[in-house]
Amino acid sequence: MAINEWPNPVTVAEMYGDWDYEAAVEALERSLSPRPAASIFDFVGSVGVGAGDLLLDIGGREGQHGLVMAERFGCRVVSVDPVIENIERGREIVGDHEYGHMVELRQGSIEQIPAEDDAFRLIFSRDMMGHIADVEVALVECGRVLSDDGHMVIHEVFGTEMLEPAEARRLCADSATVPERMSVAAFEAAVATAGFEIASLDVIGSEWTEASQEAGTTPNYLLQVARLRRDRDRLLEELGEAPYRVMYANALWSIYQLIGKLESRVYVLR
Repeated sequence: MAINEWPNPVTVAEMYGDWDYEAAVEALERSLSPRPAASIFDFVGSVGVGAGDLLLDIGGREGQHGLVMAERFGCRVVSVDPVIENIERGREIVGDHEYGHMVELRQGSIEQIPAEDDAFRLIFSRDMMGHIADVEVALVECGRVLSDDGHMVIHEVFGTEMLEPAEARRLCADSATVPERMSVAAFEAAVATAGFEIASLDVIGSEWTEASQEAGTTPNYLLQVARLRRDRDRLLEELGEAPYRVMYANALWSIYQLIGKLESRVYVLR
């Protein structure tokens, strides 16, 4: 919905007129049954992966997504991440998990994946392409390690027409996001140039964030922003500049999804 869908302003008479405010509040309390973030694994299942398949979780951090896929589909997973601290934490998490023997952690990057050609049946990428300077190079490298009948499942968040340029610049600067990665058109052009085609696209929009807020599994992001603004000096001293900026950007990231300035998308590529 465009922000200027209604060209005429609401009048005072309309604002305070004969309509039921309590009924409107009640209507907005009704859930729209949003899909949870875990529904991303339905896209993995949709391409038919199963026992015996080898999957790559690129940008897999501590390996948790790999563990979910190993448990759900009976597949083996290689989880690759460039940050050594993520690998070190992941070794403990994976080592203690029932399905940990099916998940291998490797340090590496999407531009130079530590794997042989045609190694994987599926590549899983969740919310990490935004950090990549040259996504076309990254996708070509993914194509190298993907089998001929393989697929990629990519979740990414993009800016919409409601996101103001100044908002985008600040958000990208504080979340280590490459500004060009906020563009749907640029991403889809890179997909085509790298030799992939879009098998399916699901515009998740705000659903995952709605679901987590309704379930109470994520913080109150508006309250976080209010506290970060009001207590800026003390929190900067307590947390440090980088953590302060990251926490602010993370909260805005979710708020912007809820109000339509950002939208989540899941692509299945082949």
